[in-house]
Amino acid sequence: MKSRLTGAILLAFFLCPLPLRAQYTKPVYISLPGPGNIQHLAYVAAKYKGFYEEMGIPNAQIVILRGNAVNVQALVSGTVHFSSAFGPAMQTMFRGEQLRILVQIFNQIPFGLITRPEVKRLEDLKGAKIAVTFGGSTYSVLQALFAKQGLPQNAAEYLNIPDNQGKVVALMQGRAAAALMAPPTDQPLLKAGFKRFVYLGDVFPNVPFSALLTTAKLIQEEPDLAERMTKAVVKALLYIKSNREGSIDIIMRQGNVEREIAAALYDLMRDAFEPALSAQGVMKRAELEFAVLKERPNFKPENFIDDRFLKAALRLLGSEPPK
Repeated sequence: MKSRLTGAILLAFFLCPLPLRAQYTKPVYISLPGPGNIQHLAYVAAKYKGFYEEMGIPNAQIVILRGNAVNVQALVSGTVHFSSAFGPAMQTMFRGEQLRILVQIFNQIPFGLITRPEVKRLEDLKGAKIAVTFGGSTYSVLQALFAKQGLPQNAAEYLNIPDNQGKVVALMQGRAAAALMAPPTDQPLLKAGFKRFVYLGDVFPNVPFSALLTTAKLIQEEPDLAERMTKAVVKALLYIKSNREGSIDIIMRQGNVEREIAAALYDLMRDAFEPALSAQGVMKRAELEFAVLKERPNFKPENFIDDRFLKAALRLLGSEPPK
C-alpha cells in the first residue's frame, strides 16, 4: 500500500504543471531575426496566449535582431537565452560550437522568390541583382535552389539587405530584380504587382526551417529553464494546429495583414507547425547549408540535439490540444 501511495505521489509530481512551482522571474530573452514572419508564429502565440507565464517564465522578452547571423552571435555569447536562427546556427555547429536544438517549430521552407511579372525562367535572373542576407538562410537556400537547377553560385549578383523592409524598398526602387522573402512580409510586393515566382517549400519539401535553439551551457546550468521554454513553445505549436480562428487573429496582429490573407497563410502552412525533432530532419536542413560551403563538413546532427525537454512537453501537453 505504501509503495502504491509513493508511486502516485511521484506521478502527480512529474505531471504537475510548472506554474505550481517557483517562477523564473528574471528576464529571459528570445531573439528573432525579424518581426511578422510566419515561421516564428509559435513564439508570438506563446506570448499572446500567456503560455510563457503558465510555464513559469513571466518575464519572457522577444527581441528582434536584424539578420540571422547577429542572432547566432547573440546566442553564442549568452546575450540572449534562446533563438530561432536555425540555418545560420548550423554554420556554427559545423565549426563545433556547443549549440543545442530543443524542438523544430516550422517544418517547411517558407521563402518565396519574389520577382517582377516578366521573369519566366530562373535563367532570366542571370546577372541580375537579388536581395539576400549574407550569413542568413535566404542566401544559403537560394544557392541550394541554384545548385538544384544547375546554375552556378555566381549566376546573379547579391545585395546584402538584412531586413524585409529593406528588401521591399530595393525591389520597389528597381535596385534589385528579386528577393527571397517569407509571408506575410512579401505582401506589399505582391500587391504592387510582383509575383511569387517559386515557393521553396515546394522545391524542398518537409525540411525543418525554424527551431528553438539554446546553448549546451544554459542546459547544463539551467535545465529547468530549458524545460519551461520548450513546454511553452510546444503548447503554442499545439494551439496553432488546433485553433484556426485564434491563430488567424495572431497572424493578423503580428503580420499587420487582413483576415483574408491571414486565413490563406494559416491554411497553407498549418501542417508545418509540428513539434518534432529528429537527426534525419536536422540533416535535411544541413544539406541546404552545405550549398554555400567549399567542403562538406563531418556533421553529426545527433551531437546537437537534446530532445528530453520535448519528450517531457509532449507527455504533459500532447494528449489535449490547448485552448
